[in-house]
Amino acid sequence: MMKLPLSIPVLSLFALLLPGCEDPPAAEPTVSVEQLAALSYGPAVEQFDERAAVKAAVSAAKLDENWTVIRGVFTPIDPGYHLYSKDLPMEGIEETGRPTYLEITEGAVQSGALLADQEPHEFTQYGVTLPVYHEGAVTLYRLVQPKSGATGLTAALTYMSCSTELCNLPIEGETVSVVLP
Repeated sequence: MMKLPLSIPVLSLFALLLPGCEDPPAAEPTVSVEQLAALSYGPAVEQFDERAAVKAAVSAAKLDENWTVIRGVFTPIDPGYHLYSKDLPMEGIEETGRPTYLEITEGAVQSGALLADQEPHEFTQYGVTLPVYHEGAVTLYRLVQPKSGATGLTAALTYMSCSTELCNLPIEGETVSVVLP
């Protein structure tokens, strides 16, 4: 009879007892913004804070058996206002601006890059050059893998709108609950 070293059974036992040990995640699919935009999204959860003057609407769609897409549509309500790029640092540049950002905090594992439906351009404000989207709405997409048994998730939203002359108050990490498809 072959004897196994003690370390193998002990390691196997630890693997069974460790919480959160699940199958490895599925490989992230390669998708375009156009493909994500064409999905059928469920009802949106809307958020509006008058001080920020931006309406945010977050919804979810099933991409395939492993992946769900979370869509955030951020719309400044005042004409002439833009949103900052998702790639702006969280604290802004020289404390100016806040990124338009969607992060999953509960109910799913986010993966890969946050995608936007438009490319930012450079805008100089208060002597600082910042990446911003064109005036109006911007849509962000985030691929997630829902946790086993999850029926919803929590998303944290960050955004700030400005015109060429004024900025509204930023929203940082405001959470919304989204029902999974």
